[in-house]
Amino acid sequence: MCGIIGYIGSSKAAPILIEGLKRLEYRGYDSAGFYTIEKVKKQKEKSLFMKSKEVINNLNISHFQKFENIPTKEESMNILNFIKFEKYYCQINTLFQKSLKDKTFNYSKVARKINVSTTTISRILNVENYWINFQTLLNLAKFLNITQKEIFSNITSIKTYNSFPISFNLNNLTSPSFFRLIGHILGDGRIHVIKNEGKYRPFYDNKRQELINSFEKDVISMFGNIKLYKRIRKSKVNEIWLPTTLGYLFYGFMQYERYGMKRIPSFVYNIQNSKLLGSLLQALYDDEGYLYPQKNMILISQKSKILVNDIREVVKLVGIKPNPILIHKSKTRTTMHYFSITGRENIILFAKKIGFLHPEKKKKLEILINKYKGK
Repeated sequence: MCGIIGYIGSSKAAPILIEGLKRLEYRGYDSAGFYTIEKVKKQKEKSLFMKSKEVINNLNISHFQKFENIPTKEESMNILNFIKFEKYYCQINTLFQKSLKDKTFNYSKVARKINVSTTTISRILNVENYWINFQTLLNLAKFLNITQKEIFSNITSIKTYNSFPISFNLNNLTSPSFFRLIGHILGDGRIHVIKNEGKYRPFYDNKRQELINSFEKDVISMFGNIKLYKRIRKSKVNEIWLPTTLGYLFYGFMQYERYGMKRIPSFVYNIQNSKLLGSLLQALYDDEGYLYPQKNMILISQKSKILVNDIREVVKLVGIKPNPILIHKSKTRTTMHYFSITGRENIILFAKKIGFLHPEKKKKLEILINKYKGK
């Protein structure tokens, strides 16, 4: 998925192409490049090409293309591939601890090589269930010629410095539960961040207890019986809050540092499993979707046109053909961007691939499907 602009003519091509790329920037990709007959030029940071004054040949093609540092293959979606190691602490199983100890003959030498104290090395190798800084463990493993894959397979729990630990199955994240959690955080949830205190707290709120229960069930399915906080506002909206250990994980999953706003995480576009994509979309449509049986229409709206465009792209990935993005302006409410899904084949495919958990929306979808079936 990329935006492409080309130019052939007698004028200098670079300024024209740069202006074209600026106009394509809303698509949210993370690099830009020029292609000429003589050479290829790519830059990983999309802001850099804006500053480039290099004039290149008059026959060019420019493009946006994704460059990712995070894994995109489903089989490599281990939770540990998404964390910032220096921010986390981990515990290792006792057999692996013994193996590390057997390979370490000189504590002082190892400590100097990886820039920690001898006491820290002693604790890592001898204290059962010691909380090791993740980056320190990786540095030790590298010095002992142990692969990162082996490290990952022997982690039992992780946590941030000031939050609760989580124990988990280190299989991959290709679970409908995980993708529904992402969808709900993009929908009626968000991550409350206080950086100077190291707090990253994801939460989800909704008036429908069925959706709150589903969110909690998915959290437990993915991360076990971790500490959760719940409350009901005066407006009767239910809230459920997750600890910082998970907050920082989701902050990384959802690339808040990169985007600074709610976006579909870029790895989602590489997922080819329609069940996973459908789970993410179901959560979003449960939160932000609308269904009008009398108009034969399903739509979703957001204030952010960029997020609406992201959602639309994922809808296309499951085989549904969405309508163009439109704007709804109101004198009394915030301007909203939305797109609709119409047509018999698209509606039936929506019911099959996405659907609703929200009881009222689920009932309306059944009414609409029955209309197409002549019932």
